Amino acid sequence: MTSIPKVLIIGTGALGLVAAYTLEYNKTAEVTIVVRSGYEKAVAEGYTINSVQFGQGIMNWRPSHIAKDVYAATADNQSYDYIFVSLKNLPDSPKTCEEIIEPAVLKNPNSSIILCQNGIDIEKPMIENFPGHIILSAVSLIGCTNVDCVVSQLTPDNVQVGLFENPTIKDKEVGLAKVSQWIDMYHIEGKNICKMDNDVRLTRWQKIVYNSAINTTTALVDLDFTRCAMTGFKETVCRPIMKEIYQIAKSDGYIIPAHLEQVMLDISDGLFYTPSMLVDIRLGRMIELEIILGNPLRIAQKNGIEVPNISMMYNLLKMVQFRTMEKLGYVTVDEEYEKSAGGRTYKEYGKGF
Repeated sequence: MTSIPKVLIIGTGALGLVAAYTLEYNKTAEVTIVVRSGYEKAVAEGYTINSVQFGQGIMNWRPSHIAKDVYAATADNQSYDYIFVSLKNLPDSPKTCEEIIEPAVLKNPNSSIILCQNGIDIEKPMIENFPGHIILSAVSLIGCTNVDCVVSQLTPDNVQVGLFENPTIKDKEVGLAKVSQWIDMYHIEGKNICKMDNDVRLTRWQKIVYNSAINTTTALVDLDFTRCAMTGFKETVCRPIMKEIYQIAKSDGYIIPAHLEQVMLDISDGLFYTPSMLVDIRLGRMIELEIILGNPLRIAQKNGIEVPNISMMYNLLKMVQFRTMEKLGYVTVDEEYEKSAGGRTYKEYGKGF
């Protein structure tokens, strides 16, 4: 009997848990999840799943294995066929995604990495750190939450999976075969959508149209979408940022469909929706600033594109990020030193600053 693939899921917010449940429901993978927060409760009681796909009141669910960290997940030389990364991508944090997943990647030279995360250029540090590994992109459209081991899935799972451009992989067909295998593992007819993404970078630029403008602005002012919309922010703040994203993408060789701008402006109408960055701000967590705004800004600078609105938003949120990092103890400001020495640059305060 042929064994099914082993999948390690790192990042067990709601999205990662829906992925874990889907694979185990489909009986197409043996899943291990890494649970850094709430590990004891997950082991003792499991998860409650309330899902538009799978039903309500699914109690005490657990995947095949639960590990407290990646080191525990790879103990006894355990390796994985797929490493599914759905944690926040924070290159300016004390520990990057590459550093977090490294123990698992190094266990198997043939493991494939799936990045189910926001942002543009997120594959580049992965390729640099793990040459020869196939790296897939997964862009998910889903409404779900995980609060104290209760997973609520409000909208059906809709995932596009594709292959990042990777100069360290000589045979592209091998990578495409991995994409096809994952789609076969993940798709459940009549319950979710999981399809091939033939233009990964364009798909990511399209999602950034929303995240760069709406996600960022709500986080900066600590207001949900509808309250922001009542002030007219769609026209005064969001549309100018979105138009700059169109310009950057074009300079990068990608044409975002014109109609998408209005779709993204209106997609949350009537919903007192709290985007992910705003959720993070309210919970005192770092935000995905660098991959959503920082990387597009750097592409614009490289290509000679003027983007004053994005630059302003990025630099305002950089101060918000600094405030969060100081509260978390990631950076320390010596006020007495500042007074006597005339100040230091932000680069002296910690990684990413």
